[in-house]
Amino acid sequence: MNFKLFIGLSLLLLAVRLLIISNTLLINDEAYYAIYARHLAWGYVDHGPVIAYLIKFFTLIWENSFTVRLGATTLMTILTFVLYHFGKKYFNTQVGIILSLSITANMLFHTNAIVITPDVPMTFFTILAIMYYYLAYCVDKKYIYIGGVMLGFAVLSKISALFPAIGIALYPFFIKDKRYWLKNVHYYGSFIVALLIFLPFIIWNLNNDLAFVRNQGSHIYRGGGITEFINLWLGLAIISGPLFFYYSIIRPFLNLKEWRKTSEPIQYFTVVTIVPLGYFLAHSLFSKFELNWPAPVFLSGVFLLSLQLNRNNMKTYYAQIIYSLILIMIITTQTFWPVLPLKGNADITNRYYMYEGLTDTLDTYLNNNPELKNTRIAANNFQIPSMINFYLDPALEATCLSIGYQETLYSFLYPNRGQKNNDFIFIKHGMGQPEFLINYFEKISPLKKFKIKRDDQTLSNFSLWYVKNYSGEK
Repeated sequence: MNFKLFIGLSLLLLAVRLLIISNTLLINDEAYYAIYARHLAWGYVDHGPVIAYLIKFFTLIWENSFTVRLGATTLMTILTFVLYHFGKKYFNTQVGIILSLSITANMLFHTNAIVITPDVPMTFFTILAIMYYYLAYCVDKKYIYIGGVMLGFAVLSKISALFPAIGIALYPFFIKDKRYWLKNVHYYGSFIVALLIFLPFIIWNLNNDLAFVRNQGSHIYRGGGITEFINLWLGLAIISGPLFFYYSIIRPFLNLKEWRKTSEPIQYFTVVTIVPLGYFLAHSLFSKFELNWPAPVFLSGVFLLSLQLNRNNMKTYYAQIIYSLILIMIITTQTFWPVLPLKGNADITNRYYMYEGLTDTLDTYLNNNPELKNTRIAANNFQIPSMINFYLDPALEATCLSIGYQETLYSFLYPNRGQKNNDFIFIKHGMGQPEFLINYFEKISPLKKFKIKRDDQTLSNFSLWYVKNYSGEK
């Protein structure tokens, strides 16, 4: 690919990302992680602490939607720069361009650059860990501890980075010429470094009744079947693009079949890919996975794509890039000008508008009823209080009661046992009475009902209730 075209596409996509993060509200998960950053800890019930410290760093001076997300755009931009120079230095310029552009111009990673979640630092540190361990194993052993540091932060970002980590650790076992590493103290030392970085999260869990372990256990064993399996991997094929999907999901198995003929770099990246791939394929057969969960497979798959793509197949790669650019263009256009006739959850860009009217309407209502301003707002999920806390910043931080619901950050900030006898302004998603609260409150009184619209489309309904004298946990 022409270098000027590569630079032009990279800068154009960076501009698109800055446009999006500057002109859209946080989605509910992002707001939740922004509240992490207001309550820094060594661990959380949902994830490790890296996402909180990342957001905190970029919001030290000014906290708004843009600065909360700026860490995502920054890390993904740095990553593309590093990958280009890695590919160019240790292989050739074409490999560097393909590595960088496969991250920049792909919907899977484009999302990481505009939506701040734990996947962002996990992607950043995992790819760097994969890269530095390759350099240690195959180029110069001096990189082994840098790899360990990156691996520690990757797993501290999101536990699913553990699967590429296992692949990295197993590589010397599978390759006869690399088994001398098993007698090298620095091989083990690098993983000890990673463990030490991860140690604060382990200690936090031990001090909090293994909260993360219990929470994740209930998540990853949600019932699924063949329909969910097909939907998951078909969705990943659509988002990542056919060529990227092939080199991440299918090609690793073909490399195993042709193992004796494959080069040292391909063997390394195949091992690091096949371990998470095997796990996610097997587990998703009987559990319902969210679309982003198997992402670690693609973090090493990008290296296979870049190294195994034949010069004769460059037209296919250009088609992959064009496909991804069209997908990014469609989503970006739909975000600001909804031209596609999609409704509800079918339009993923609705997530930017789902709570826009909620915060505005609630703010107006509270200003018109100042006697309620000293009453804590509550909901029974983490999304609603997080959006309220971020955009309205009430004097009493909104909370999630978690009645029959999973534990959240709010379960630790405002335990239900400490809320006994309190009154709340309760926000329910939907118009009907919150009947599940009857056994927990002395009195439930309606306050207001309102609809959230995007143009002429109703996105969601909310109702406001005054709930009196919380009885506490049953």
